[in-house]
Amino acid sequence: MAGRTLSRRALRDEHDHVEADASDDTVDDDDTSAPAKKPRARKTAAKAAKVPKVPAKPRVRKRTAKVPPRMVARWAVCDGGLKRVAVFEYRDRVGADARLAEYRERKTGTYCLQLVKDPYEPPAAAV
Repeated sequence: MAGRTLSRRALRDEHDHVEADASDDTVDDDDTSAPAKKPRARKTAAKAAKVPKVPAKPRVRKRTAKVPPRMVARWAVCDGGLKRVAVFEYRDRVGADARLAEYRERKTGTYCLQLVKDPYEPPAAAV
C-alpha cells in the first residue's frame, strides 16, 4: 500500500528544526544571526468549517443527434420556375433526357434536367 504524500512545508519545518538543533551546538554566542522564525499554523481547517459546501449542479445530458432520413436521388425535368414537371428514377437518365427533348420540341419556355434528392420510402411489403 502506498504511503501518504508528504507536504513540502512539513518537510521544510522538520529540516529547519534539525538544522536549528545542530547549529545550537556550534554557535559561538554571536548575536549577529537573524532571529528564528516561528512555524506558521495552518488555517485550512478553520476556513473549511466557515464555508458551507455548495451542492453541485445537475449535469446537462447531451441529446443524441437525430439520424438524418435516408434520401434517394432522382432526375427531375423542371420548367423555367424550377417546378417539377416529370420525375424519373436515377437509373433512368435516358428516359429523363427523352422527356426533356419532348418538352423542348412541343412546348414553349425553358426546361432543364436536375438531380433532386427525396426522402426514401421503402416499397410496401407483399402480403
